[in-house]
Amino acid sequence: MSKKVVVISSSPRKGQNSDTLCDEFVKGAIDGGNEAKKYFLEDIEFSSCKACYACKTPDMKCVQQDGIAPILDDMMQADVIVYATPVYYFEMCGTLKMFFDRCYPIFRNLDGKDYYIIMAAGSHCGDALTGIKNFIGFSANPEIKEVFECIGNVTSQKDILEKVYEAGRNC
Repeated sequence: MSKKVVVISSSPRKGQNSDTLCDEFVKGAIDGGNEAKKYFLEDIEFSSCKACYACKTPDMKCVQQDGIAPILDDMMQADVIVYATPVYYFEMCGTLKMFFDRCYPIFRNLDGKDYYIIMAAGSHCGDALTGIKNFIGFSANPEIKEVFECIGNVTSQKDILEKVYEAGRNC
């Protein structure tokens, strides 16, 4: 059965480690007969959450007119969501955290999704996984299928590239 896959790449550097792993997941998902869409957050203009709570309506829409709404709509329709981040100072990057804050209108409407987490770091992923798992934990019945940690240059690590591709293909 074909699945809808949404991949969120929060790297500020297109084509670098975490973003490259996102591309591998997307390739695998498409090769596995799934529908996959990747969002590269650095290409999307969006602001931080203003905590105005205007989104807490039945429409679940943010009043800010920026590029986040289509992503949130796709996430609610998805079967599989992938979050990818470079690790800075042993935490997820600020772009992913800002994105998570903007998910406030929908986080309780992400029921029963399968999640994959991709983290890339120069030396150690620290506690980055905790924050991502905490966000995922707000949704009902989430299942974290797999976590990928890449240390160093991913292009020289064929094993992790293959594992991420296969995870996408078999998601």
